[in-house]
Amino acid sequence: MDTKSKVNIWWRYVVLFTVVLAFRPTTYFIHQALRGHPVDINYFWTELSPFGLLKQGLYNGNGGADWKIGQPKVTIWNAQQLRDEPELRQFALELVNRDRTLNNLKPLKADSLLSLAAKLHAQDMLEQQYFNHISLDGKNPRDRYIAVSGNRRVGVGENIIKDSVQGLGLTYGTVENFQRSWMYSNNHRTNLLTREYKKFGYGIAVGKTGQIYAVQMFSD
Repeated sequence: MDTKSKVNIWWRYVVLFTVVLAFRPTTYFIHQALRGHPVDINYFWTELSPFGLLKQGLYNGNGGADWKIGQPKVTIWNAQQLRDEPELRQFALELVNRDRTLNNLKPLKADSLLSLAAKLHAQDMLEQQYFNHISLDGKNPRDRYIAVSGNRRVGVGENIIKDSVQGLGLTYGTVENFQRSWMYSNNHRTNLLTREYKKFGYGIAVGKTGQIYAVQMFSD
């Protein structure tokens, strides 16, 4: 085989490798745009930069032009350790407050009613196999919060995400990746960085086949 043929084959492998690496973030970028939740272009740096590749998805980048995101609270050494739901909920709050503090906002406080509403919605989406802020019985985030005895006079926001997991359970790495996805999604980041919000809830549900639905809820 001559040198030119070897070079051509080498470049084909490079192109194939690049396509494989770019497929997931590109698919996510397009999917979010179609849903009306455009993603900050800097998201690609967290997936495809040398830092992102070396840290296996646990690199958050620096954020966007007018907002910041914190460095991950997990590493490749502890990201895959299994955690129970209270641990995941507390970790989710720590991540939200990390990013709010970096953006000169006051931290949020955990709220059990918000977490209950979030958990019920995550479980409902899993069991009935849909993905939407409006449940199949027509209830929106505010309706669900009021249904668990939440205050009718406060504003309510919600972020949702759907993914899948390999293995037996959930980890801090899963929660960290969800937070990064929400922060780089323009509309979801608006909820995370709303100045008026004071309280936070988090719910997550996992199916037998590895499907995950996670919900963040916020209120004044």
